[in-house]
Amino acid sequence: MDSVELCEFVAAFEHSIGRVEETGERVSVTDGGEPLGALLPAAELAELEHFAQRVHGGPRPRPRMVRERPVGPEQRGPYIRYVHAGGVRMTFARDRAVVAELRSVDELDWLEDNARTGRQGHMDPKQAAAFEEFLARRPPVGDGIAWIADSWREQEPFTVLEFIKGPSPEEVALAYGADAQDISDGLLLHQVRERDAREGGDDLLRVLVFGEAAGWTWLGYHDFDDDFSRFLVPPPPEQITLTATMAKAIYDFSYSKDGVYQNPFPIEDSAETQRDMYELIWYTPGETPFAPNAPLAFLNPHIRRAEEKTDWADGIPLFFAGLEQAFGLSLPRDALASGQVRCARPARR
Repeated sequence: MDSVELCEFVAAFEHSIGRVEETGERVSVTDGGEPLGALLPAAELAELEHFAQRVHGGPRPRPRMVRERPVGPEQRGPYIRYVHAGGVRMTFARDRAVVAELRSVDELDWLEDNARTGRQGHMDPKQAAAFEEFLARRPPVGDGIAWIADSWREQEPFTVLEFIKGPSPEEVALAYGADAQDISDGLLLHQVRERDAREGGDDLLRVLVFGEAAGWTWLGYHDFDDDFSRFLVPPPPEQITLTATMAKAIYDFSYSKDGVYQNPFPIEDSAETQRDMYELIWYTPGETPFAPNAPLAFLNPHIRRAEEKTDWADGIPLFFAGLEQAFGLSLPRDALASGQVRCARPARR
């Protein structure tokens, strides 16, 4: 990538803009040898802005310093320069058409990070067809999670299911406030069941059950008394939470990346009906659950594949089957039924 000092660029910007327009490549702008920003061809900038707007992340960075702005547009050769608020961002036009823009390093980093995330939900027809073929060949991962959907909806065996990438099951359990001695002792779920049966206790409703499957730490627990914190520091690379509230018929799904909630909106055209959460009862088999420009749109082909290739008919198991495909989630069916899974009670307060 070519580079030019700010003082040289301001004095003769037509040369750099001509270079961008001719080659379609960026030109770096430095100030005293330090990177200030980059001149981007209008087409490349339009693509970055298009995909970045799909992501509802942090705010666009503000200029670190305010530079002096010229009174009005300035013309050099065939190009006209327009300077924006802050004095760093500049737009360059020729024959009333934008050909390039200067963006700061901070804003360009923000654009590229968000555009990279936004592209994850986009596929052209050829890519989509190849992806569908890949999904058709992909074997199921373990027991999957669709098998637990119906009982989970009835708050059995847990009201909350979580899947976390990165930390080990023991690390997550400790961070959530589980008893360290139970974790060290290797307490098993069937032991809690048997003790409750003998003593008439209710520990079974207060334990955190945990394990690892297919590269994910999974958790199951009830959230009746806020016994567990549900927060990790730093936030994990990926986190999926499914919460059932049978009394209110509320069944929530949420997905976070690096602590940033990947909210589902917009799911409708009207601003009044846009939602910042997703309830599984909104999903109707045969209909696309997420709009193409929503952060969760990448789930659409997985859910559609589950509709076409599995025997599940009800909406919630189908949605779970789509999550199996998208993330490779699994829960140990036989081990949960027999109680041969690890658990821990809340730490004593």
